[in-house]
Amino acid sequence: MLTDLNYRLSCLTVYRSLLQDPVMSALRSSLENLQPTGDQSLAASDAFHSMVHRLLQTGLSFGDHLLDLISHDDNPFSRNCELYGLDSCSAALQQVTARDLRILQDLYVNPSMVAVPEWQELQPLFDSQEPAGSNSLLTWLRQSEDWGQELSSLADHYRKHSRGMISRYRALSWEGEGLQGLEHPDLPRMSDLIGYESQKEQILANTRQFVEGFPANNILLYGSRGTGKSTMVKSLIHEFWDWGLRLVEVGRDQLVYLPQLVETLSDYRLPVIIFIDDLSFEAYETGYKGLKAVMEGSLQLQPQHILIYATSNRRHLVKEFFADRSGPGEEIHTQDTLQEKLSLSDRFGLTLTFPPTQQQLYLQIVEHMVQEQGIEMDAELLRRRALEWERAHHGRSGRTARQFVNSLRRL
Repeated sequence: MLTDLNYRLSCLTVYRSLLQDPVMSALRSSLENLQPTGDQSLAASDAFHSMVHRLLQTGLSFGDHLLDLISHDDNPFSRNCELYGLDSCSAALQQVTARDLRILQDLYVNPSMVAVPEWQELQPLFDSQEPAGSNSLLTWLRQSEDWGQELSSLADHYRKHSRGMISRYRALSWEGEGLQGLEHPDLPRMSDLIGYESQKEQILANTRQFVEGFPANNILLYGSRGTGKSTMVKSLIHEFWDWGLRLVEVGRDQLVYLPQLVETLSDYRLPVIIFIDDLSFEAYETGYKGLKAVMEGSLQLQPQHILIYATSNRRHLVKEFFADRSGPGEEIHTQDTLQEKLSLSDRFGLTLTFPPTQQQLYLQIVEHMVQEQGIEMDAELLRRRALEWERAHHGRSGRTARQFVNSLRRL
């Protein structure tokens, strides 16, 4: 029975990548090391307990972990269903997918098939817990008598929630070699940002238009440091959670890979904002040319479900000098060079300006943060100390206000 299970797992085709999961890999190792009599060998017992160790790290029961793997697996079936729907899958693909699901259901329904003498003690780890949140997306699979008959429901799941990294994480980063999910991203809420109401309205309106499937603009947020530009962009994940919005952060030194990132994201359906923080270039840097080409001007069209939001302390993103305008030296067509440098900002259809934080707004931010954190202090004393702090540190800004409030928590 156990060797038959191992053989059937080896026959997984569409969901074959599940076998690379550490828990599933340890499970198969345990099955492979069983004695012909079915007794436990030292190697089998070691592999089984290694599986339990890895399972504990996931925080899920075995059944829930298996459902989680199915929920996010990136394979030909989940890709076709996400992009084109179930009807795009050939009869052969649907048949093989149904067979794989039945194999996995046998493992889900009868985890005791891989038991060891300590099974009674470990059994709670294998019982489904009906977890809340994203792990409950496949509740209907728990209740199904035949997973092979659930292709339509599973296709709808992939269509709505995507697959792979994009389905598993709301916030990601690009590291040059591929997408990396952020386990604990900094995701503030728009309500945490005090002031700049016009900028909020514009970025929310543009993003709402975007997630609803209508054409929208790339956005450049520029202005004084510490005014909440990055906070405003990151807060969009909470604002558009129900629309499945994803945020992918790209460092300035990674912009050379931007065309590769866009090509990768074009293979998904959910709306994605590429976030570039603190964007600017020195005069000698040429990385901005790749960004220009992705946004406009290249043969490859920017996909409609991808936008670029960038923050900068500079309105003109490429540094220029008076010499660029006067044209000394050997440059003949100085205006062409100047226009090339200025044209990057023009690629952003919407520019939001963040002026320096005035004293009244700075104090409002301080009061909001103090109330939010439950710090009690005389209003006049709070005002005086907040002003003393900004004069002694980095000037008035939301960032300075947060640093001041953090200092109060130590008292």
